[in-house]
Amino acid sequence: MRLSGRFFSLGLALLTMLTVQSCGTFGGGGSDVSPEAAAPSAPVEGDADREARLRESVDAYIQATGQASSDASGKLQHKNPYYFKEYYLYPSGSASAAVDIQETESRTVPYRATVKVDKQRFSTKMHRKRDEAVADSNYARDTGHETLTFEMRNGRWYRAGSIFVAAKTEENVNGEWVPAQEEVERTVAAEEESSESWWKRAWSTVTGR
Repeated sequence: MRLSGRFFSLGLALLTMLTVQSCGTFGGGGSDVSPEAAAPSAPVEGDADREARLRESVDAYIQATGQASSDASGKLQHKNPYYFKEYYLYPSGSASAAVDIQETESRTVPYRATVKVDKQRFSTKMHRKRDEAVADSNYARDTGHETLTFEMRNGRWYRAGSIFVAAKTEENVNGEWVPAQEEVERTVAAEEESSESWWKRAWSTVTGR
């Protein structure tokens, strides 16, 4: 009787082990499910989301570059040998900007974008003396478009370059913006060009080149 009891206990233990192993293999414990299969797939970014993030980057650039109103005072600039003041306005922000996003074959830069935004540039005349430029508050206004280029890297938009093309230039006369007199606006530049041309002609006469 004792021997039969031992065989019975041994059989019961083996049955228990087989039952546990069977649950681990065929049960719902999920121990054999790979992490890749268990993890949710990343959402795919659509064209609308990509453009929305691009416009956010354009807004950030505008806020860092532009001024709030045309009454703002310009920053003094120095481009040897001249001094002048200038500042920028973006009347429409990025809301009405024309956006063109192109997909590329590059893995590092999968997308490139061109953004065309309205822009106004306010600037004073160029002065040779710094104090004269600081005291000058007579601004001319260039109105046109700025074309910005952006590149997407690591899921973020980065500005790669920009160019501003003015469609018209105006000056403020008695509180009203009117077409600028080109002869007045370019007086300094014309003098420099004439002086340089004179020296070139003189040097050419001496050297025969």
